[in-house]
Amino acid sequence: MLQIKVNNKQFWVAIEEGFDLKADINGKKVNCNIEEIGNGRFLLRKENKVFELFLVSASEDGKELEVQMGQSYFKAEIQTEFDQLLGTMGFKTGDSKKLKELKSPMPGKIVSVLVEEGANVKAGDSLLVLEAMKMENVLQCPVDGKVEKILVEKGASVNKNDILIKFA
Repeated sequence: MLQIKVNNKQFWVAIEEGFDLKADINGKKVNCNIEEIGNGRFLLRKENKVFELFLVSASEDGKELEVQMGQSYFKAEIQTEFDQLLGTMGFKTGDSKKLKELKSPMPGKIVSVLVEEGANVKAGDSLLVLEAMKMENVLQCPVDGKVEKILVEKGASVNKNDILIKFA
């Protein structure tokens, strides 16, 4: 589920096959479709209406967009589930490139440590398994880098925001 902010208004969007979208906008379910027609132009179909969109600019990662529809301009910020998880841990997506520590997102118990000190890791690699509320949560690496120090071991109890791993 994507979280999309358009001009500071928040929407939740699930993408199905292709460009079919199901959005929950203020509790209202909306089905729509986006079709790329070339040269940065798209057709947005919502119910019986068709809107032509033009992509004015996009950030390198494609998560910040500026779109023109008719004479109106919109700024959109897209957050994936991973971006949203980072937000619940107190980090912004852009901060992840500078992140030097992995903190516990919740209290729990370390079930396993999946990396060793000195290991080179990439964003998305599994680092630890944390059991919380009878569920096992795999904590993934938020950055490309090197594991400098592991501050927990298997069986350790941790609190929310405890530092688990430091990156070089």
